[in-house]
Amino acid sequence: MTLNPGISSLLESDHAGLDGLLHSTMAAIQRADVVRTFEHLDLFWARLAMHIRSEHRYLFPAVRDVAERSPGALGEIPEILETLRHDHHFFMRELARAVKAMRLVFHFGNEKETLSVVRELLEAVNARLEVHNRIEEGSIYTLTAGESFDAAATEQMLGSIKKELDNYPQRFAGRRSA
Repeated sequence: MTLNPGISSLLESDHAGLDGLLHSTMAAIQRADVVRTFEHLDLFWARLAMHIRSEHRYLFPAVRDVAERSPGALGEIPEILETLRHDHHFFMRELARAVKAMRLVFHFGNEKETLSVVRELLEAVNARLEVHNRIEEGSIYTLTAGESFDAAATEQMLGSIKKELDNYPQRFAGRRSA
């Protein structure tokens, strides 16, 4: 089976970029730099949401269709997709909590305690994200192979995913990375 490098490579590259943003956020926490922590955290949260949206809108439905056409060999795919969706909800919930805490620190202080709480939230997100990304890269992205999707569908999905990954919220206009 020949892997289509476009979709898989694009999403794996985005995973690496997200890992870098998370690392930058953790480094800012380590330096007790509240402003940079918030900036990196907010961008990480937005970028992860963009990544998740691209998977939910384009990749997951297409992969589910492939699994339905080959139920014997890919019977576990719907369950894997459900697990990944639960992970996505966990990530967004925990990151929303972290962003809320950081916003409050600007109004009420408590930098040391807040950074400690945010670090714990991000450590939990990171631990689950590592497993999550291995599952996606090993079980889901591989299904974007040439035999699973025709060339036109693959190109259309690749374009749609790229468009989602480039669709930054307005607050990041002009800023594409940390």
